[in-house]
Amino acid sequence: MKFSIITVTYNNLENLKKTVKSVLSQSFEDFEYIVVDGASSDGTREYLKTLNDRRIKWISEKDNGLYDAMNKGSNLANGDFALFLNAGDEFFSEDVLSRVAKKIKEDKIYFGRAKIISDEGIEWYYPGFDVKDYKAWVKFSLPNHQSIFFPKKCYKSIKYDTRLKLGGDDDYKLEAFKKFDYEFLDEIIVIFKRDGLSANHKSFKLYTQRVKESFIRNKKHKRFIRFFLDPFKISLMFFVNRVFGDKVFLKFVKMIVKIKE
Repeated sequence: MKFSIITVTYNNLENLKKTVKSVLSQSFEDFEYIVVDGASSDGTREYLKTLNDRRIKWISEKDNGLYDAMNKGSNLANGDFALFLNAGDEFFSEDVLSRVAKKIKEDKIYFGRAKIISDEGIEWYYPGFDVKDYKAWVKFSLPNHQSIFFPKKCYKSIKYDTRLKLGGDDDYKLEAFKKFDYEFLDEIIVIFKRDGLSANHKSFKLYTQRVKESFIRNKKHKRFIRFFLDPFKISLMFFVNRVFGDKVFLKFVKMIVKIKE
């Protein structure tokens, strides 16, 4: 069993160092670590040159955004399963890969839980521990991207849609879960810092981009009822965040996904 861990980064050196440390601290050693840097100007390339580990492969060149970089990473990967950890993401513990390797029995998608931490220090787990039927849960929700192990037949055949600048990972998951069988692992895989563009629901520009991408994604996957549901949800989240602020917004999000404190 060999894993491919893929990290994409751009001008995010300090967070990249956290992710690299987390990956290289894994007790399970049969993995390759691929870092795709978008030609950063903050010393990332110089830092990557200092990494002396045979498992590390990296490139540093201009790309066409996050999902183009993720496609580059999957093209370079050769593991039995691939996991995407972006700069700032960390494994939940040093034995995550070891524990997952013992549970993987078939050539299908496996996903676990993510521990999500907001800038305000609010924490929750996704999916929540109260979920009982994960097959039913996936019909209405999507796992955190960093908690999913994609088999080689999946990550070599599906590519990220570079038309999407914010929600390409959701589009990828929809395609993957539609084409391949999947199974839930009762393991906490990753610590995911909720920041950056994914956490910004105050910007009107990002709001309109999210609505636009929801139409592209739902048309592509023939989720016609969500043509109306997704823009409503996005608009409601935008309104709550703009009017009531981040803390109320996060409580609202947690209420929606039915996650307990």
